[in-house]
This record gives sequence, C-alpha cells and structure tokens, in this order.
Amino acid sequence: MAADYFLYAAVALTTMLCAVLGGNNFSTCLGASLGAGIVKLSNAILIASGGVLLGTLLEGYKLSSVLDGQILPALSTSGLVAILVSSLLVMIVVTLVHVPLSLSQVMVGAGWGFAIAAGVQVSGTYSVEVVASWIFSPALAFLASAMIESTVLRLGHRIKDIVALNRLYAYLTLIAGFYAAYTLGANTLGLVVGLFSRNLADPLWLSLIFSAGSIVGIVFLSRGTVRSVADNLVGLNPSTALSSQFGGAVSVHLFTQLGLPVSISQGVIGGMGGAASVKRVAITNKRIIQQIIAGWTAGPMAGAAISFLLMKVI
Repeated sequence: MAADYFLYAAVALTTMLCAVLGGNNFSTCLGASLGAGIVKLSNAILIASGGVLLGTLLEGYKLSSVLDGQILPALSTSGLVAILVSSLLVMIVVTLVHVPLSLSQVMVGAGWGFAIAAGVQVSGTYSVEVVASWIFSPALAFLASAMIESTVLRLGHRIKDIVALNRLYAYLTLIAGFYAAYTLGANTLGLVVGLFSRNLADPLWLSLIFSAGSIVGIVFLSRGTVRSVADNLVGLNPSTALSSQFGGAVSVHLFTQLGLPVSISQGVIGGMGGAASVKRVAITNKRIIQQIIAGWTAGPMAGAAISFLLMKVI
C-alpha cells in the first residue's frame, strides 16, 4: 500500500513537472510562427498539443533508459524523488522569469547530483556522449536551418504570386511547428516517462497522463515564454520561421534516434541563427540570447546542486 501511495505521489509530481515543461517549451516549438504572425495563439496551442502527444506515444520509448540504465545503473526511489523535485523547482523558476530551458538537461544534471550524493557510479562514456550532444545539436540545427533557408529562398524566387508564396510559407511553417512539438514529446517526454520502470506503471498510461499534463501547461502557462521568443529574439519573417523550426526539429529528431536527450530550445534557437545568417537578419535582443545560453549552463548545474542537497536531507 505504501508503494502505491508513493507511485501516485510520484505520478502527480511528474504531471506537474510536465505542465511546467509545456508552458516553458511551447515557445520554442511555435514561438517562431507566432513571431512571424503566421498563426493565432489558439491554433498554435492545438498544433503543439497534437505534436507532443503523438511524439510521446510513437517515439518516447527511445529515451526511456537514459537515467534508469544509461547514466545510472538503476534509479532508486530516493533518486526518483530527488530528480523530480529538483527538476520541478528549477523549471518553475525559469518559467516565472520567462526563459526557455531544457528539462532534459536539468534532469540529467539532477541525476548526476543524486549519483554524487549517493555514491552511485555513473556511466562516464554515456555522460560524455550526452554533453557532446548538447554542444552539437544547436550547431547541427544552425547548419540544417541555413541549408533549408537557402533552398526555400531559391524556390520562392520561382513563385511570382506573393500571396500564394506567403500562404505556402504559412502552411509549411505550421507543419514545422507540429514537427518541433513532436520531437519535444519524443525526446523530453520520453525521458520523463522513462523515469518509471515498467514494474511500477504501464508506459502507455504514463505517456498519456504526462502528455495531458504538458498540454495543460501549454494552454495555461506558456504566454510569457512565447512572448520572450516570438517578440524579442529575431526579426522573423515567414521563411526564417519555417527554416528555424524545421532545422531545430531535424536536429532534435536525429539525436532522438541515437537515444540522447537534447534541448528543443537549443535546436530552435540554433535554427533561428542559421536561418537569420542566410538573410543577414540582425538579432534584435541579445539579452534574451544571453539569458538562454546562461540557462543551458545553469540548468544542469542547478539540477545537480538541488538534487545533491535533497539527497543529503532525505
């Protein structure tokens, strides 16, 4: 019976964490489309919700062993609690200050903090692969988006009807936003579902519950981070919005196939830089860029520090 109460509490805590994830990361899935004026917020929410749910159900299993089996030989009850609580605290803070941040990086950092406090051996080889993926994923997104932007511009020059061209950009950008949300579900929510072993709960039910939690966060908690990305980051137009979202999603999807947790925030921001470089668009608010880069460093460190302290208290 005590085990059942623990499971219910852990699922409830994780659902809250997924709600914060949805509120924080929705901006990097469809913020570019909103910034370019392509889609209304209500329609963007529907598109992102569908993408997150489908990605979690179809490919979330590919990240299911990152913390329980890859970084850590096994995830204990105390480790699960430490990772969940520390990740939730960090994500609440960054969402309140409207800075997009990678939950996967915070969780991995929390796993390292737990291991240090508990004296558990981590996989050094896999940890190095994870850190390398954090470095290479935005670089890959930059290159992919630059290539996509160049191709889009060449094709655009062949279409003389400006109205038809903008309509085509709009449709393709919404597909790209859906794809970005899909990779968020496949990569990050897959990582979250994998915190629970199959002996504790059915992964399908967990996927549905946690996807629903993310959708609630998208609906009710996303407006601040959406404005941060959409209005303050890059002078976006339809083609750069399309290229940045596609390039970022391609990068995250590739690392999902490799079983490596990466950031959709990093991917789309890297994609924005790549698309903007082709058109030589200036970044309009470098402070936002600096905050996000700082978050990439501070996220894992904060997760590790809080998890370490919790293990010393528990």
